[in-house]
Amino acid sequence: MTVYLNGSFLPAAEAKVGVFDRGFLLGDGVYEGVRAFSGVPMWTDRHVARMKDGLYQAGIKADPSDLVEVSRKLLRLNGLPDAFLYWQITRGEPSSSQPVRSRIPAGDMKPTVFAYASRTRPVAYYRQTVPTVKASVMQDIRWLRGRLKSTSLLGNVLSALHANEHDASEAIMLRDGFVAEACACNVILALPTASGSTELVTPSLESAPILAGITRERICELDPSIAQRPVREEELQHATEVILTGTNATVTAVTHLDDKPIGTGQAGPHARRLLTLYMDAIDQAASQSEPALPLNGIAEPKQPLMTRGVGC
Repeated sequence: MTVYLNGSFLPAAEAKVGVFDRGFLLGDGVYEGVRAFSGVPMWTDRHVARMKDGLYQAGIKADPSDLVEVSRKLLRLNGLPDAFLYWQITRGEPSSSQPVRSRIPAGDMKPTVFAYASRTRPVAYYRQTVPTVKASVMQDIRWLRGRLKSTSLLGNVLSALHANEHDASEAIMLRDGFVAEACACNVILALPTASGSTELVTPSLESAPILAGITRERICELDPSIAQRPVREEELQHATEVILTGTNATVTAVTHLDDKPIGTGQAGPHARRLLTLYMDAIDQAASQSEPALPLNGIAEPKQPLMTRGVGC
């Protein structure tokens, strides 16, 4: 695998970061996950804007705009038309004249910029299959800056471990009696109404400290009927469908909550419809952009398939 580190493209085994880098010692950095389909990185303007905001909130002086072209080159160098692209910028490493152990940044440090590409599924897969997962429900133990896509992901890791201990692969988190999000995804619920119809709702960004997911944003644009509002804990238990959205998850149906089936225990009609809408938008965006590499005659890469991601 060829990766990018501080201006150079090099084999992953040769990429080195100093042990005093603040990202390694303190999780002092921000990241983004971008999906590429048919050789085209998707929604890069939105990902760059969100990363710029995160860097500003973290007080890290860096511009992630160049990572778009970096990503296109990573796709070419690794021969990956369909990939998950990971961007990370940390505050960097103190110089030899600066205190190493201080948690307060000392002077101007040069940020560490890293990116890689990992093989993922093509659009054709999602035309045939709705991804499904089992989920557990737990209290949100993470910090309050949920909208900052920080590399300090211990809370998310502990949530994923909780899910694994409960024979699930995702955890849906609750904060003060309201639904927040999953370990690496935003949440959409299908709720029955008094009139016998179904309402689609997703927690509003103001109702809990959650990430402003790019996939969530696009799907709410594609289906403006999705209500963005506080979602109460008890509504989760009455949902006829629970749907996760994220860069790697795309649109994934939750079939079980704490071993109890949701609806029929299979992907429901709203999950199928939203996935189709999203893949249509992906195809349209890809057709309007020049792919980073020729799509004919690409050998199947030996790189393992990434099926789970690290963010929305």
